[in-house]
Amino acid sequence: MVGAGIIGLACALELAQSGTSVALIGPCAGLHLGQASRAAGAMLTVFSEVEAAHPPKRVAIEVAERVAARVGYEAWLDQLAEAGGQPVTLTPGVWVTASTPTDRAELAAIADAAADAGVPGELHSPGDVPGLASETVFEALWLPGEAGVDAEALTGSATAAVLAHPRICWLDTDAVTVTEAGSAMRVATAADTTVTAEQVVLAAGVQIPALLRHSPGLELGTPPVLAGRGVSIVLDAAPAPVASPIRTPNRGFACGAHLVTRTDGSLYLGATNRLSTHPVLDRCPSVDEIATLLHDGIHELNADLRHAQIRKARVGYRPYTTDHLPLVGRTAHPKVLLATATYRCGMLLAPHVARLIQREVDHPGALLDHPYSPRRSIQTPGLTELLAAHGPALAEFICQPGGRLPAGTAAALGGHLCAALAQQLADPAVQRLAASAPVEEVLPLLLDVAGRRSR
Repeated sequence: MVGAGIIGLACALELAQSGTSVALIGPCAGLHLGQASRAAGAMLTVFSEVEAAHPPKRVAIEVAERVAARVGYEAWLDQLAEAGGQPVTLTPGVWVTASTPTDRAELAAIADAAADAGVPGELHSPGDVPGLASETVFEALWLPGEAGVDAEALTGSATAAVLAHPRICWLDTDAVTVTEAGSAMRVATAADTTVTAEQVVLAAGVQIPALLRHSPGLELGTPPVLAGRGVSIVLDAAPAPVASPIRTPNRGFACGAHLVTRTDGSLYLGATNRLSTHPVLDRCPSVDEIATLLHDGIHELNADLRHAQIRKARVGYRPYTTDHLPLVGRTAHPKVLLATATYRCGMLLAPHVARLIQREVDHPGALLDHPYSPRRSIQTPGLTELLAAHGPALAEFICQPGGRLPAGTAAALGGHLCAALAQQLADPAVQRLAASAPVEEVLPLLLDVAGRRSR
């Protein structure tokens, strides 16, 4: 098992509990720089990741898998606590707020997804939301089927459970190459040690592309793993109790602003999302990222946050694919499996992904037709298609932080921006960047590149 985030920990434990001997390779101690799990807000967002613009087929697939992950989540936490002695509790429910005219459509799409799953949400006035203090919010959707969890407490509980298991050997280092060794696989580490195993599960998130680049001859035939850079901050005790997580809908190619109370009484404020073509794990947050985060948190969630003290800021790189579905299962190499690309839902999907990996190990080929299969065919949109579909979101993005467009102007401004970008399609730099990451999150980067080239 390569990777020690929540996905790697969950998979290692699931395999070991079924009788498999596991060597886990990944950092155990230290700051875990750039790791998504320990920088996460850890909302179990079964429905609130749905967007009004998402195609119905995508919504159906994503929600069905997230519902499967949510069922039995408390039982999984109990297993972790029993194995490692560190209990973790969930905070039931998530509030999704509406502050702009377009948010009505977003709340409606989320509510429809929850109702279709048999866990309907409830519309409330802003005054019903504990910890919300915003003059812009005019409506809030209560989702009882979602929950919040302390990411640090959860990863700590999973770590303790893994360390306590007799069939797991944890190597506190990074993997550097994966090669064939006869009928087995060999993983070389940064500590000049090697591990030989019958099968290898790669669960190292955004570090997988670099690992594969340094492993010549290892052909997996899988889609690329992209990196979504997220910045979050932890504040001192909330000015007013935040009983359950509060979030905005997704916007600006990100998951929106959200507040989650930690078990020590501190308050987590997250999170930005910027596509990173070359993730640098020890890179600090930028002033722009912090400014966007604070503005959205203060203006949309709680105005009193301006008096809070910042305890720390974290950067995490979320792994994802061009179709935004995870990669879970056997690759074209029969002895290499992937468990990654869970994007913003890794904490929720961890036990579900672990069960899928266990099934594939026991029954090779069992996940070949699963929506998460690394061998699935992915239809990647062209740049012109992305521009046509996401102009308003691009207009919204460039207004951050603090910009407010008059009603109905986002589409018009977005059209002008996309037309300007379309004129740059002949630029080789624009073409290379668009080809390397054919997803909507690439549009802000393309706008930046086009702006620099025109100076």
